[in-house]
Amino acid sequence: MSVHISAQISAETKAQVETYLQRRGGTKARLVEDALLHHLAALRELPEDVLIPTRLVLTPAGLDDLARRLDADEPPTQALRELMDGRDD
Repeated sequence: MSVHISAQISAETKAQVETYLQRRGGTKARLVEDALLHHLAALRELPEDVLIPTRLVLTPAGLDDLARRLDADEPPTQALRELMDGRDD
């Protein structure tokens, strides 16, 4: 037995889905179910600290701060350098 679900997606995501299905075949329903099963399996099996959100939600103040910092041309912090170098110390 199957049930129907509905979701709003962006036009870009829809275009990617359609392109994928044109190349590989299959149905949207199968693609969505497979994607959900993979995602749910990852949520069960991976530690929470290794999951990277696909979207970041910023408050208006947080967005303003981010824009200011990007425009400031500040040098990277030591923590950022270590992160980019792959070090944990």
